Amino acid sequence: MTKRIFLTMLIVILMQILLFDYFDGSKADLTGYMIVSGVPISNKFVVLGTWYMFFSGLSFLSLGYLRQYISGYGVCLMIREKSRVKLGISRIMKLMILIFGLSLIQLLFSIVFAFINNVGQAFFYDDFQSLICIASLYMMSNFVLVFIQMALELYLTEQVSLLLINVYVLFSVTSGGVLLSVQKLTWILYFLIPNFGMYERVHVPESGGISPVLAFMVLTIITIILCVLSCIRLKKMDLT
Repeated sequence: MTKRIFLTMLIVILMQILLFDYFDGSKADLTGYMIVSGVPISNKFVVLGTWYMFFSGLSFLSLGYLRQYISGYGVCLMIREKSRVKLGISRIMKLMILIFGLSLIQLLFSIVFAFINNVGQAFFYDDFQSLICIASLYMMSNFVLVFIQMALELYLTEQVSLLLINVYVLFSVTSGGVLLSVQKLTWILYFLIPNFGMYERVHVPESGGISPVLAFMVLTIITIILCVLSCIRLKKMDLT
């Protein structure tokens, strides 16, 4: 990742925190503002748009992250008897580190901003276990979503994959709010991954929302399935 892209993501993170403070500063979450709290069940669209800024940045940043590498520089490495599957796995691991790193930076910025702006709102200090739980779910769900996009690129064009994952994210967040509001068919939430990283929708301890344990299980299973499908596709891809 170039310095320019990294700087752009930092600007996006800062803008997101400031906009959250402006639009919903009265509502505290684990970090003071709604980075891991997510979008309210009422689907306040201005907050949805602010929350979406960071994921859209990750999505565009990851465009062609595996496909272009394998069909470009990866071809030169394969000539040197490097396995395309090993190259793919290495690329996936780098993606995971990248997504977790940027998500962690976003979380830390939120915590620092909460203390600077109003230390009284940053009540996570008394509930550190909940912070670790929801932060882990948030980072893992970000990774899985981008991984889905990357896996789709092995089967579809990059532009179609980008469109599909972003439509899915926006649909999942709005649908999740509706399901939680009416408290009907809430099992569908386990197919709507973006809701997993929202404290508003994952109750710790659980009390009617998404179960953190089941959410971790779903994310782990999806990660394994994506790894298998990606490896199968990489073996069969025609790189000529």
